[in-house]
Amino acid sequence: MVTQLHLALVMAIDARLLVLDEPTLGLDILYRKHFYDSLLNDYFDHRRTVVVATHQVEEVQHVLTDLMFIDRGRIVFDRSMEEIESRYLEVTMHPDQVATARALRPMHERQMLGRNILLFDGVDRQRLAALGELRTPSIADLFVAVMGNQAGQEQGAAR
Repeated sequence: MVTQLHLALVMAIDARLLVLDEPTLGLDILYRKHFYDSLLNDYFDHRRTVVVATHQVEEVQHVLTDLMFIDRGRIVFDRSMEEIESRYLEVTMHPDQVATARALRPMHERQMLGRNILLFDGVDRQRLAALGELRTPSIADLFVAVMGNQAGQEQGAAR
């Protein structure tokens, strides 16, 4: 209840920039959903900017216009959601197409339920469609790919 009260007070302020750090921490799923719906419907307009810092990326994906990942104070990823939807694709592979897909240099690969899922940056949609089932990656999957690549680059530089 205290968290809900704080959020209500913050949203009552008519500020051009609203910065929220883990705003739904401690709220159950019903109140988290209600908060983000209210944020969009009651607070946000084209004169205001809302910055949300959160580890609960799945619950904010539908309200974002831009996405930024920060690692140790450095911006390592900064894209609009439109760019993410047009540029990044995840492919659940047909088993006989994995080697062909790997030749296209995916930025990340993972397995789920015995299937390979590869994430690509800027590869032609038609070319990937022939290899398996396409979808736009979730923010969480994109985060894992980007931050995993960051860690790999740092380890390579340290050697």
